[in-house]
Amino acid sequence: MKQAMDLTLTQKIEAELARKDCNAGEIKDATKASYTEIFTALKQLSDEGKVTHYFDNNSALTYQMKKQSFWRI
Repeated sequence: MKQAMDLTLTQKIEAELARKDCNAGEIKDATKASYTEIFTALKQLSDEGKVTHYFDNNSALTYQMKKQSFWRI
C-alpha cells in the first residue's frame, strides 16, 4: 500500500512540475505531503532523469521537469 501512495505522490509532483517550476514549499502546498515524502519522490524522479533543479533569483531551490530531447530519424 505504501508503494501505491508513493506512486500517487510522484504523479502529483510530476503534474505540478509540468504546469510550472516549483520549490519544495509550493509542492508541499499542492500535494499536502510531508517534506520527507516530497524529497524522497524528488530524489526518485531525479535519479530517473525526469527532474532537475536550479536556484531562482531569490536563491530558492526550484525544481523543473527535465527537458526531453526529440530526435528525428
